[in-house]
Amino acid sequence: MKINDIYSQKELEESGLVERQVKDINAKVYLNGSKVFFFEPLTDQHSFRLYSIINKRSFFL
Repeated sequence: MKINDIYSQKELEESGLVERQVKDINAKVYLNGSKVFFFEPLTDQHSFRLYSIINKRSFFL
């Protein structure tokens, strides 16, 4: 996956990403292995722009 690329909900699910419910963040957060992916919902609410990937350990600190 590449930063600033657009992905559909179906593509995210097919990639093996697991959504994590979070509070106080206006983003969709997905986990996959040791990485945390942050997606910005686009206006159509069916597409998402990947804007950040961090290490899972950093996310839970």
